[in-house]
Amino acid sequence: MAVAILLFAILLGAMGQILLKSGLSQLGSHPPPMQVLGTIFTNIRVFGGFFCYAVSSLFYLLALSRLDLSYAYPMIALGYVLVTFLSWQFLGERVPGMRILGLGIIILGVVVMALTYGQTHADVAPSAPAAAAAQPAPPPR
Repeated sequence: MAVAILLFAILLGAMGQILLKSGLSQLGSHPPPMQVLGTIFTNIRVFGGFFCYAVSSLFYLLALSRLDLSYAYPMIALGYVLVTFLSWQFLGERVPGMRILGLGIIILGVVVMALTYGQTHADVAPSAPAAAAAQPAPPPR
């Protein structure tokens, strides 16, 4: 369940990126910075993108409360893959072959990370200080 929550957070984050770019594209090329900032409250897509980020962050916090950070954080790399796919699909962006190769490498890395799900800290040999702490104390003299 925690992984599903994490994946949902990643999907919402990717949707937020698409909404932000879609809304900002309505401004034309090279809009003034103040106009860009103003779209946060005046453009429904930009506002929706920020909303997706907010909700995504809440779900990420929930997932993080159940998963190791060393597992959850690298999984966010799936967002790069999703954003690229969604950019191609909904924004008509061109995705060159070298970018696809890079995305394949990212997917491979995420699969390797995903294979570690369910492994516990007990699977790893304890460090020297932890092993020493686990030894019973010598009897008093």
